[in-house]
Amino acid sequence: MAAKDAFASRYAAGRGDRAVGLGLNRRGDDWTVKVFAESALAARELPDHFGEFDVEVQITGPAATF
Repeated sequence: MAAKDAFASRYAAGRGDRAVGLGLNRRGDDWTVKVFAESALAARELPDHFGEFDVEVQITGPAATF
């Protein structure tokens, strides 16, 4: 959890267009930092690794309320 918190503090704090979590990678065999970004622009400067963790980014589009 410390890695997720450090990543969020550095790359997502104060940004409403990114959300950060920690979860299994796409293969399901290791932990990864998961980033949900509203656009490619919001994801542009994110690293592909952070410490010992891979970073996976998913472009979600803008949030909507129903």
